[in-house]
Parts: sequence; structure tokens; C-alpha cells
Amino acid sequence: MRLFRRHDDYDRTRLLREARDAQRRGRHRNAIRHLRRILVVEPNSVEIHGSIAPSLAVRGLEFCAWESYRRAASACFRDGKKQLALDLYRDATRRMPRHFEAWQARAALERRMGRDAQAKRSLECALKRFRRRSSRYPLIALLRQLIELDPSDSDALVELAFVLSKTDQKQEALLILTRLAESPGSTGLRRVRRTQWRIEPSLVHSWLWLRAAIAC
Repeated sequence: MRLFRRHDDYDRTRLLREARDAQRRGRHRNAIRHLRRILVVEPNSVEIHGSIAPSLAVRGLEFCAWESYRRAASACFRDGKKQLALDLYRDATRRMPRHFEAWQARAALERRMGRDAQAKRSLECALKRFRRRSSRYPLIALLRQLIELDPSDSDALVELAFVLSKTDQKQEALLILTRLAESPGSTGLRRVRRTQWRIEPSLVHSWLWLRAAIAC
């Protein structure tokens, strides 16, 4: 079945040229209109999904933008173009800095490519975007991902414990802090004890905090 007849004047080359010209001029609404017309004919085009995603992000259509970024990056990865897939995820996090799935996918791909140091930096950068009260659950997931990458990251462990305590997971939070305080060579003991007290301001935690402060 032909979706466009001759009188519909479908010209892929022209539409793509006009879309790219519109993007250069900052006219993303027009670019989206041209590119979506191509997607009607080529719904699985990696090229077009990669082209339309930035314009969708600029226009605030993050759900649609992420779907295009994801489809394009997944196809690139399957074709062995891992760096191109990573570039797409990086562009997604740059244009949609509060989109949790984009950061998660970026860090996961960096790890799969053996770039653990880059993955850690990406996750640390992502944390800054999710410290609002409404973003606690994405923040917890990112912190867990960071700790999985570097189990010795005491700052991430303390932050995870505190955020968990704000989501009715106080017991796990206190367990994390207790293990951290008891681990050999533990650093930042004063901060650990202070966080324990903030989560559960008891006499025991007050004494432990005071003792840590005196020892330091």
C-alpha cells in the first residue's frame, strides 16, 4: 500500500533538506513537521529518529524525544556503532538534563564499553539534577548504580542512606550507615554519625556523634 501518491508531492530529499535548514535557523517546529512526514513512510529510520530527537527535546516534547533517541541509539549499538550510540545518549542528557532514563542509559553503555571512569563521572553529574524532593526515587536508583560501580564511595553511601530515610526506608538507611561506620579504614566517620542522628535523633546516636567529633 502506498502511503503517498504522486500528487502528494512526497520528496524525501527535499523534506530532509528543509528540516535541516529549519534546525539551523532554530525553527524546530518546522523541522519536526518535515521529519515526521518522512517517519510516516520510514517509521524505523535510524537517521530520521536521530535527526528529529534534538528538535523534539528543544520543543519540550521529552517523551517523544527520548523514544527517538532510544530507538536510534539501540539500532546503532546493534550495528556495532557503539560510539555513535553513546553520542546520542550524551546529546539526550545535554538537552534533557532531568530525564532519568537518558542518564541511566548513558552510564550503562559507558560501562559496557569498559569506560567505568566515564560512567562514574556521568552518574555524579546526573545526581545534581535529581536532588529535588520530587525526584527522590530516581536519585536512589542513580546512587545505587554509582555504588555498584564503586562500592567504596562513602559519600554516595551516606547520601543514599539519607534519601532512603526520606522515603520510609529508615531501617535500610541505618543499616548502610552502621556498616559504613564499622568498615575498616572508614573515612568521614563524623559525617556518618551526624547522618545517623539526623535520621534517628536518639541518645545513642547523639553519643556516637559526639564521640566521633571528639576523636576527629
